[in-house]
Amino acid sequence: MRLGVAYVEGSCRAAYYVHWTLGHIPDRGANIDLIIGEWGPQAGSESRSAVSLAYRLLESGPSVMVIDANARPASRSPLVGRALRRDEVIGTSSAQDAFAIADAVLAQDERVAELLGDRRIET
Repeated sequence: MRLGVAYVEGSCRAAYYVHWTLGHIPDRGANIDLIIGEWGPQAGSESRSAVSLAYRLLESGPSVMVIDANARPASRSPLVGRALRRDEVIGTSSAQDAFAIADAVLAQDERVAELLGDRRIET
């Protein structure tokens, strides 16, 4: 597990962790934990929230859904002010941000290439 950082227009927007078991993506999938919010010297953990996603590789392609972040290890990080439940994310701008960041991570971070198998996501 390694920490990654996602930037939007040159500014840090999120930190992320991706967890999976090597060689078991088709049967176990993966989890993507995002820490979304404000970053920089003036921003404390209270300005960031944890959002967690379950990733599955289906016959039709990759699938990502929001899950409760409070059960994930990232929720206990000192970088996180609040871990969001699924019902607090669905239908909000946080969901849009989380899916966009996850798509970018899957498309651009070569460390997680195994998750896609022989498929790539266009961003």
